[in-house]
Amino acid sequence: MSQPDPTPWQADAACAGLSPAVVFARRERQAAPALRACAGCPVARECEAAVAPAESWFDGVCAGRLWRNGRPVKPRSRPGTAASARGEAARPGTAPLDDRAVAAQLDAVLAVGGAPARSGGDRD
Repeated sequence: MSQPDPTPWQADAACAGLSPAVVFARRERQAAPALRACAGCPVARECEAAVAPAESWFDGVCAGRLWRNGRPVKPRSRPGTAASARGEAARPGTAPLDDRAVAAQLDAVLAVGGAPARSGGDRD
């Protein structure tokens, strides 16, 4: 007799089809696809409860945040982001961002960070 899957929520995770190299990336640019997926993930709470990133010295993306050594990585303020446009630095200890704010922040990071073009073009 087979045992039931101990974590059935994983099949519903928005990151389920992503490469482990993306999900367990330690840098924002490499983790961006997983962070975008997390922004609308229906099982983010279950993921965070199961992974317990702060207790497990987790590296990667969990529940919409990038973690390194069990600590959430603070998003960098880069030219072109809302914080830098206002002359502000990222504020430590701020509350977690909602889904729309995370998506907007990731779009700004990718736009400034030189992400690969999404379509072919005249690039060398």
